[in-house]
Amino acid sequence: MNKMISGVNRHFFKASGHFRISEPRAFLDRVVRYCETYDLPVSMTQADRLAIKTNMGSVNMRPVSGAVSIHLSAPNDGALHMLRETVAFQIETLEPTCLAGLEWHDEIAQGRLPPNFRMARVVSVSALGRSFWRLIVEGDDLVPFAWDGMHLRLALPARGAPVQWPRLNERGRAVWPEPQDLHVAVYTIRDIDLSIGRLTIDIFRHEGGRTSDWAASAVPGDAIGLIGPGGGWFPSANHLVLAGDETALPAISRILENTGDYVTGTAIVEVAGALDFPLPNVPAGMSLHVLDRANGDRLEAALAQIDLGADGTRHIWVAAEKGRCAAIRGDLRDRRGVTRRESYVTGYWQKT
Repeated sequence: MNKMISGVNRHFFKASGHFRISEPRAFLDRVVRYCETYDLPVSMTQADRLAIKTNMGSVNMRPVSGAVSIHLSAPNDGALHMLRETVAFQIETLEPTCLAGLEWHDEIAQGRLPPNFRMARVVSVSALGRSFWRLIVEGDDLVPFAWDGMHLRLALPARGAPVQWPRLNERGRAVWPEPQDLHVAVYTIRDIDLSIGRLTIDIFRHEGGRTSDWAASAVPGDAIGLIGPGGGWFPSANHLVLAGDETALPAISRILENTGDYVTGTAIVEVAGALDFPLPNVPAGMSLHVLDRANGDRLEAALAQIDLGADGTRHIWVAAEKGRCAAIRGDLRDRRGVTRRESYVTGYWQKT
């Protein structure tokens, strides 16, 4: 029940808006440069129409007299909300004085939960080996989480205090409780079964981690929030290289389980000691290697020795500690010629 739902041709929810700005064409040029910096698929037509296409949907902007006109298209109201938030974030980043003038033409349900927010209940929490908690939750309308995005955000209310959830303000933006009242963290959707409305998340256990500590005391029926899906899209290429430490095991496992047998490549996982996490089924064209850092094995050395595949046919996916990922990203770019579009390298955690 772990297969994703295709995201092709399902952009049925639309919204439009505008904001005032003295030089709208110059602003669009800045948006293009911003998107190119982060490898977002952006284009500008001869008619000065800007288009950004993402897995969540599309954003179209065009200059009008003293303003920028905005049109959004998405597969569901949750994705539409995330596009609204993305546009607001870009305005806030590139021209913050214009944010107050952003107006959406459709009606905003002020005070309601954000459309990409789902209430859920804990079904069970169990130890998965010595390094993970397996959390199973149930909720209504989980279909968006079965689309292309691998990740979601868990919203965990503080123990012993009134439960607080995010709410929409008059401009359609989510207003969040203080972090001490609602802990929010990104996790991989390990499995989803829409037939019974259940979703599984594997949580890495580490002392002092707020999510890990919450899971240790969670009981069936506890209320939590699910936000997303939130990016970390499934890589698509004829040749895949997947690499990560134990925190990336759930994501690497889900990618492998959603990859066809025609795909070639290698998956590498670095752990401390004997691995007691259930290994996924590996596509026929790929291999999985487990490294033990107690023996001196390292992701960096393994990546340096394997075939990354040919330009234009490959995708390299890496997740581990933030500092290590920065060094790996630099090596892939500078020494091995891997472009941003051919790779996803991200820090899942950071040393303190």
